[in-house]
Amino acid sequence: MGFVTGIDLGLSQTYPIASIAFSCPFTTKWIVSIISALRKDLVVHIKSGDDDLGNHTIPYVGNYSWSFCEKVGSHTLFYAYFWWGSKFQSLDLFDQVISKKCYLNVGTEHCYWFVTPKGFYVDAHPSGGGEFIKGWN
Repeated sequence: MGFVTGIDLGLSQTYPIASIAFSCPFTTKWIVSIISALRKDLVVHIKSGDDDLGNHTIPYVGNYSWSFCEKVGSHTLFYAYFWWGSKFQSLDLFDQVISKKCYLNVGTEHCYWFVTPKGFYVDAHPSGGGEFIKGWN
């Protein structure tokens, strides 16, 4: 896996968070954000075994975020389908592997996905870098 640094997305705006959970007394609360560095709109459909967050159109340097409580005694999985023009990709956005890449032991945890023309990067920080996870089909 490769790493990228210095993707300047100019994220000076704040965006609402879709919340599945408001507090997590027995598990970790996570906030997952998808940030688009694509010049054309990105369409994403996000799902888990329990929740369908639906389709969302994310504009250039736009963001979609949601929060949830990690499941007790089992594995939490969120996955998504992405469309960008004629390109498509499916991707696990949160699972045991991804949570380890984002976990900082700071209470509420954050996982940032950066979508670029080259593909998908994940990081625990909103700096615009991260580890390359997957390219476009």
